[in-house]
Amino acid sequence: MSEISLALKNIHKSFEPGQEVLAGIDLTIEKGEFITLLGSSGCGKTTTLRIIAGLEVPDEGRVYLNGKDVTGLAPEKRNVNTVFQSYALFPHMTVGENIGYGLRLRKVPRQEIKERVSRMLTLVQLEGFEKRKPAQLSGGQRQRVAIARSLINNPDVLLLDEPLGALDLQLRRAMQIELKHLQKKLGITFIYITHDQEEAINMSDRIAVMNHGLFEQIGTPDEIYNHPKTSYVATFVGNANIFRGTVENVRNHLASVRLDGNDMSVLVQDAAEGLKAGEPVTIAVRSENIRVDENAGKSVPFCESETAPLSASVIEKSFAGGQLRMVLEMPDGSRFVASRYGIDAGVQPGSRVTWYFLPENAVLVDRA
Repeated sequence: MSEISLALKNIHKSFEPGQEVLAGIDLTIEKGEFITLLGSSGCGKTTTLRIIAGLEVPDEGRVYLNGKDVTGLAPEKRNVNTVFQSYALFPHMTVGENIGYGLRLRKVPRQEIKERVSRMLTLVQLEGFEKRKPAQLSGGQRQRVAIARSLINNPDVLLLDEPLGALDLQLRRAMQIELKHLQKKLGITFIYITHDQEEAINMSDRIAVMNHGLFEQIGTPDEIYNHPKTSYVATFVGNANIFRGTVENVRNHLASVRLDGNDMSVLVQDAAEGLKAGEPVTIAVRSENIRVDENAGKSVPFCESETAPLSASVIEKSFAGGQLRMVLEMPDGSRFVASRYGIDAGVQPGSRVTWYFLPENAVLVDRA
């Protein structure tokens, strides 16, 4: 049986009357898990992290660390450390002094501090840097120092509040790999905050997608990307296309859905989930799963799609970095995106194309 590292139970928090930042969230995290809180600015990610750290007190609900209720405990009484985007290093101290600062506060013997700082420097690949000041380090090196300082006290949980946000893209991606490797090596529970969906998918064991103070969906990166439960999750993680319509009929585990405002129907392979004729539904389809035939007059093979090809106009088209991206418009004026890697298309804005998707690539979202 897995050991529970942290549990949040019915957490509510408001900073102004009638405006809940957290609206009753529940979350259970296993020991050694890397979980990411993903969402746009203002969704409640940082407030959640601050409540776990003890820097904020919930209006309602409880926080449990290793099975113990720590809701009322001060931050220093919780074995939890935080890494911030700003690094928060002391500029007048050396790297070694910064890393060992927490141990000195706890009156740890000088020789033990020296040994533990040395181990941390090796762990974050900064051997030989202990005498340097933060101003003499690169952004990535400063972030490593901040991580080492947080890990040296052997926390039960490490909280990371967008720690890579200030780094350039190439360094950020390299640090993602390093952080994930470090977390698995140490076996410490990581709770990570980001608004970067790619970062969350690359690093996490599980992702908790937040929206307006609630968790829209909690699941593995595969579940979040390929099986979103809501239209918000589908569009925020991977920018899926959202189609709305009404079920016409259900047959052989396929549902025929008439798209709202358009004289066209698509097939959805989710009929086993209790769909009924006349039921309004919302469908999410990833842009890479929209298939486009540049020759609008030619038919798409029915043996593959089992649905008639649909008509659309090309509104925008770009081919950059090996990716083709087209914005298409249906007869009612609604727009969606089709994309693919490796092959450009001869169409230009104003062209007519036919398009379709396979029934198994359509995901029903926003169902009760």
